[in-house]
Amino acid sequence: MSASRKWTAANPAVRDPRPWAAFAWIALLLGGGLLVGLIPAPAAGSPLQPPSGVHWLGTDMLGRDFGWRMIAGGARTFLAAFGAAAISILLGGLWGIAAGFAGGWADRILSRLMDAALAVPALILGLVILSALGPGEAAVILALGLGGAATFARLLRAEARQIRSREYLLAARTLGAGKIRLVVRHLLPNISGSLAAYGALHFGWAMVNVASLTFLGFGGAPSVPEWGRMLAEARLVFGQAPGQALAAGGALALTVVAVQRTGEWWLEKNRR
Repeated sequence: MSASRKWTAANPAVRDPRPWAAFAWIALLLGGGLLVGLIPAPAAGSPLQPPSGVHWLGTDMLGRDFGWRMIAGGARTFLAAFGAAAISILLGGLWGIAAGFAGGWADRILSRLMDAALAVPALILGLVILSALGPGEAAVILALGLGGAATFARLLRAEARQIRSREYLLAARTLGAGKIRLVVRHLLPNISGSLAAYGALHFGWAMVNVASLTFLGFGGAPSVPEWGRMLAEARLVFGQAPGQALAAGGALALTVVAVQRTGEWWLEKNRR
C-alpha cells in the first residue's frame, strides 16, 4: 500500500477521528498531572473566588486553587482506576482462563464461584471489602479490583472456551505441548486483542467507581485532590459556585467516554 493511500478517506482511522481525540484527551490528562507534580500549588486565596488570572478556575471553599486541584486530581483518579482495572484484569484473567481452558469439574467449580460473585453488584462487593480494609486510596483500588474480577473472568472464560477447540490448539496438544505452553504460546496471543479491548471498557467502569467511593469519603486524606471528593465538596457550594461541580463532573464524564471509545475502537479493529 502506498503512503498516499494510507491517508485516504477509505482508511477507518482517518474517517473516524474520535479515537485520536480520545488519545489526545488521555495524554493531556496524564501530562497535566505530571506537570503539576513538578510545580507547587498556587498560594491559597479567599474561599470561592471567581476565575481570574491567578486562579483560572477560581478557588474552592477552602481557598485552594480549583484548576490546579482539577489537574492533579484527574491524574490521581485516573491512576487509581488503572490500578483497580489492572487487579481485575490479572485476577479475573487468570480465573477465567483457568476455567475456560481446564474444562470439566474445574470449570464447573470456578464458574459457580463466578456466578456467586456476579450475584452481588461489584460496587456493593467493593464496599463490603472496604468495610474490612478501612478507608484509604490503596483500599479503594484493592476493593474495586477484587470486586470487578468476576466480570472479567466471565468474559475471558468465554474467549478461552472458544479458542480451546481450535485446530491449532488441538494440534499443539497432540504434539505434547503442556498446559502452560499452550496458554502462553497459543491462547494468550490469540485473546490479547480482546483482553486489551475489554480492559479499556472495564477501566471506564473502574474510574466511575473510584470517583463514587471517594465521593462517599472512602479515599485518601481530605487534602488529597481526587475528582470524586472534589465533586462532593463542590456539591456543598453549588449555589455559590456551580461551575466547580460542572467542571469536575464534566471532566470525569469526558475521561470515561474517551477510555470507553478507545476500547470500542480497539475491539472493532481486532474484529475486522
